[in-house]
Amino acid sequence: MSDSNNSDNSTNSNGFLKGILKTEVTRKSLVDVAMGRLPADRVIKNGKLIDVYTGKIRRADIAIKGERIALVSNPDKKRDSGVEHTIGDSTEIIDASGYYLSPGLMDSHIHIEASMVSPEQFARAVVPKGNTAVNWETLWAANVLGVRGLRMLLEHCNRTPLKYFLTATSGVPCASTELVTANEYFEIEDIEELLSWPQVVGLGEVVTFNEVVQGREREFRQIERALAMGKTVDGSAPGFTGKELNAYAAAGVMSEHEAITPEQALEKLQMGMRLVIREGSSMRNVFDLLKVISDYKVDTRHCLFCVDDKDIREIEKEGLIDDLVRKAISAGIDPVTAVQMGSLNPAEYFRLDRDLGGIAPGKIADILFIDDLDSFSVKRVMVNGKIVAENGKLITSIETSPYLGWSLNTVTIKRELGENDFIFKTDKKDEVKVRVIKVLGHQIVSYEEEATLKVANGAIQPDPSRDILKLVVIERYGKTAPNIARGFVKGFGIKDGAIATTISPDIHQIITVGDNDRDLYSAVNRLIAIQGGVVVTSGGKVMEELQLPIGGLMTSIPYEKAIEKLDSISSAASKLGCKIPSPLMTLAFAGCPTLVEFKLSDKGLIRVTEGKLVPLEV
Repeated sequence: MSDSNNSDNSTNSNGFLKGILKTEVTRKSLVDVAMGRLPADRVIKNGKLIDVYTGKIRRADIAIKGERIALVSNPDKKRDSGVEHTIGDSTEIIDASGYYLSPGLMDSHIHIEASMVSPEQFARAVVPKGNTAVNWETLWAANVLGVRGLRMLLEHCNRTPLKYFLTATSGVPCASTELVTANEYFEIEDIEELLSWPQVVGLGEVVTFNEVVQGREREFRQIERALAMGKTVDGSAPGFTGKELNAYAAAGVMSEHEAITPEQALEKLQMGMRLVIREGSSMRNVFDLLKVISDYKVDTRHCLFCVDDKDIREIEKEGLIDDLVRKAISAGIDPVTAVQMGSLNPAEYFRLDRDLGGIAPGKIADILFIDDLDSFSVKRVMVNGKIVAENGKLITSIETSPYLGWSLNTVTIKRELGENDFIFKTDKKDEVKVRVIKVLGHQIVSYEEEATLKVANGAIQPDPSRDILKLVVIERYGKTAPNIARGFVKGFGIKDGAIATTISPDIHQIITVGDNDRDLYSAVNRLIAIQGGVVVTSGGKVMEELQLPIGGLMTSIPYEKAIEKLDSISSAASKLGCKIPSPLMTLAFAGCPTLVEFKLSDKGLIRVTEGKLVPLEV
């Protein structure tokens, strides 16, 4: 059980209520501004409003008091009183001539840890692009740092202009303890505490999908508690269809983000689920998934957007939900519909639409200034009624503070490792048939293949000529001797080197890939020394590295410097022959025990949909 006692509820509540939705301005003062009895703090004039409530674009002037909108005037409407009566001597006038005005965007499902930067740096990167809120699925950090870690991270989140909402992750541990070694284990009391936090909007993705359809009591206690508290229940059941998907939905799961084809997307919508259309670092399916709208003509009001997992380089280059809105528009989706899918739809799903999701009286003034609708180019961002970003840069400061020491020391190996730990021993003499994980460049799924490999001195040899490399997962929390699981992987193309990281969703053990024991050993030992991150080695020496000390997942250095480091790591991986676009995420997900189809945990090779371990040798 996690250390959920002694929670600082005042910090949680006040940080949320004062900094996120509850504002100092009263509803009466909003009425007084609308009626002209009080002046507005600022007025936006001459904008073209993207009206997600009517699906239209119209001219609008907007009066704002404090963080909220008091009046939205339509100059084209007869008998409209306009906005002039709200302007006083101290009212700031913002001319929006030539701009479309969009509600701020919200990511419906994201692991911010995948960006590899801290909540403060993540906010710095995404808010200027028009992303004013995210639903942070806390599965990654919770498995490493527990409830106290989420509490600590939330305090850092609430110092930023980005509205962080959370889900109480159901997946701690993320899979059966027969398949993985867990660092944390949430009891129902932990889930109940998290669900009681005002910033927590629902139960996180139910990754133990096999246990749900098998009727395991633990999963149902969590789901039923969330539903009883009026919270959402998010899903994650890759490959589920037919009776299994029916059972999953019947259990109370309300959304799904694992579709990779329009047919899968349609089936999830037919089950009454919210379809969360995903496009992240290693899952590039958005144009296929948008065909569910263009080809099947579905109602888009149950369609949302998410990136799930996206590293900071791709966030900086492409964006977050702004990227998905642009891609939807380029695919022929009506721009207002695309914006609606990235704003009002998630706000309604998470029951935040009283305050967020659109530009209307009483709502919080999170407003984007767009100069070109087709390219959805965000030039200015208003959060809580104030301009916080212009021309792609944050213009407001973020308070920072050091991360607590215990959160920076999460790599504990019970004994010193040696090169012998990376030898794959066998009783076979000359050759042996083994199971191989086949990874794909643009997907986080991986598949099972078989290959015959040579044996030398009682050890199975990799075959770089056929791109069959060693893959090793090491338990890093000091819970075991440690467990060291060995497998083979195809798809990385590495020669004369290795890559290692402490990111392996959702359990986050050490995972490394390479073609020789010396580099595997060197990469892992360096990873242990820097307390987590990413390391690339060749010739037994470190080529490049990025330290990720916060839980072995994130760094607090400026995101621009993290991008430079990651670019150097990608360049080093390319020099080793790796052609995968996102080698770090592909490697990380090779060790994810919750995604189809064939993975490696610290306990061995897993057939995920069957929920069972299988031996390396066939």
